[in-house]
Amino acid sequence: MIQREGTPALKRGPTTDDDTVVLDWANLPQGTLTEYLDATLHDAEIVSIRSDLLERKISIICDVEHLREFHHLPEGFQLILELEGVQSARVFRYSIWPGDFSVPPGVSHEAESRLVLEYQAKWREESFSWADFEKSITREYAQVLDIADATLATSKESVALRLRGHHNYTVYHEVFLRAKKITIFGSNERVFGLKELQELGEAYWEAFSRRQPTMGNDPPTGATPIGPASGGGQL
Repeated sequence: MIQREGTPALKRGPTTDDDTVVLDWANLPQGTLTEYLDATLHDAEIVSIRSDLLERKISIICDVEHLREFHHLPEGFQLILELEGVQSARVFRYSIWPGDFSVPPGVSHEAESRLVLEYQAKWREESFSWADFEKSITREYAQVLDIADATLATSKESVALRLRGHHNYTVYHEVFLRAKKITIFGSNERVFGLKELQELGEAYWEAFSRRQPTMGNDPPTGATPIGPASGGGQL
């Protein structure tokens, strides 16, 4: 038999002998735990993505200006989502239907939501190169991904992360990542557990909801500086 050196060109697909269910958004296995991370990551901006194919790592660097100011975090503080044992990295973007759309004045909130959903259903999902997407994320000219919502799914074997938002505040994207584990830490090397991460955002939005009417949309002024980390952050 002839042996060849190098990387195989084809990846083996699933067979009847496989007894491991792949954790992915297309088919989440029963018992998978999902948690919304919107409290902390909504309005965060992905300013950089770093991939290491050899080490099978992806690091997503997020600027969280509103949380940094509210919690009196160090200047320039950023959140880093580090995925290890990365198995899949995919991104899709949406081309907006160019037809006319408007919401008639005076319609109910329910009717408005239905009209928006019907309009968005006409958008076209398009595959996009992960390498090109990664290169396009930069602070220069505000080429960031403004996160609208984030969800984490976990099982005993792996994690799956979904991020959705607008790139350059214009084109809607969906990001899907699957890996063995995820660790969340700050640029000051402080590690956050999932519960602590959620509390970081929940405190901000609770204060935001209690703000005085005269403040309009101004963000809350601040909270007591957070203390030392309460535990590990590996998920």
